[in-house]
Formats: sequence, C-alpha cells, structure tokens
Amino acid sequence: MFIVIEGIDGAGCETQAVNLQKWLKKDGIDFSFIKYPNYEANVGKFIKEFLYNNKDLTPEMQFLLYSMQFLSDREFIKKERKNKVLIADRYFSTTLCFQTLEGVPLEKELTFAKDFGIEVPDMVFYLNVNPDLAISRKFGEQKEKNRREKDHLFIRKTYKQYEQLVKNQTWTKWVNIEGELDVDGVTGQIIQAIKKEL
Repeated sequence: MFIVIEGIDGAGCETQAVNLQKWLKKDGIDFSFIKYPNYEANVGKFIKEFLYNNKDLTPEMQFLLYSMQFLSDREFIKKERKNKVLIADRYFSTTLCFQTLEGVPLEKELTFAKDFGIEVPDMVFYLNVNPDLAISRKFGEQKEKNRREKDHLFIRKTYKQYEQLVKNQTWTKWVNIEGELDVDGVTGQIIQAIKKEL
C-alpha cells in the first residue's frame, strides 16, 4: 500500500514518518520511504532556492516543479507499493493545499494529476494540529526555517485549506488524525488504520 503523512508546517509529519518506520521494522513488515520535496533530485535545487533563498516562482512554476518530482518517482512508487508499505512524508496532497492557495485552480491540478498519471495513494493521514500549536512547535526547532515556515498567516491558511481537502475527500481517501496527542498516541491512530487495510 501507499500512504502519505500530511499536515501543516509544525504538525509533526517528519516525526510520525520516523515512528512509523520503527513500528513497521519491529513488526517485520517490508516498507520504503520517500520524502518531499527532495532537494537532491532533478528539480529539487530550484525548489530549495524558492523556499530558502527567496527565488521568485509563479504559482504555475511552483506547481510544475513539485509535480515533476512526483512524476519522476512514478515508476518507483508503482513498484514499491505492490509488495511493501510505501510511506511518503508529504506528496501531491501538499501541492493540492499550498499551490491552490497560491492561485492554481484545484480542478486544474486534479486534471493534471489524472492526465499525467501521478500515483494516487491509498490513504493520506492528515495530522490535525491547531496552527498556534504548530507554529510554537516549529519555532522551537533549532534549524533554519524556510519562507513557508516563517509565514504564520500562510500556515493558518493552509490549515483551512487542508480542512476542505479532508472534508471533501479530495483526490483520495483522507484520514483525519488527532495530531495534538503525544507522539506515540498519534502514531497509534495511524497504525490502527493501516492494520485495518492490511
């Protein structure tokens, strides 16, 4: 199966992806892991310049750069999801939030995904965390913040957009996860949902 961990900046996607891998390894379940954006692959350097060096990109350019990463990994995703649990820390579901807010019409994005065959995950686990808590978490981290993580207003907008994506079950199956529990409590909810599918 192919699952995605999703949420606003500071929701804990990276932490949950690590926790899930530990659980799968402990239970002897084969898995693979991918993380987006991938700054080392193909167009990743342009995405990094946009996020960290304030490079100007139109919403359409942002959408295409991110989408190129998903398309580049399409064959890998097809292969890995057949016999393993493939975990993605963010994916096209992030683009449906962020680039929609930038001004790319949602329907246009969904048509693109269908026309170009972007792999659809089995489930997107949305870590539902209040923006104020997420912002305080993010600013407690001792690492460089990108333009999105510094923009508190944008973080609050992404929270509203994700709510709509979950409510409308846009593109794929979204599973709302109570993200304000302790780390293991959040992971437990995800594991329970995965076990049902497996």
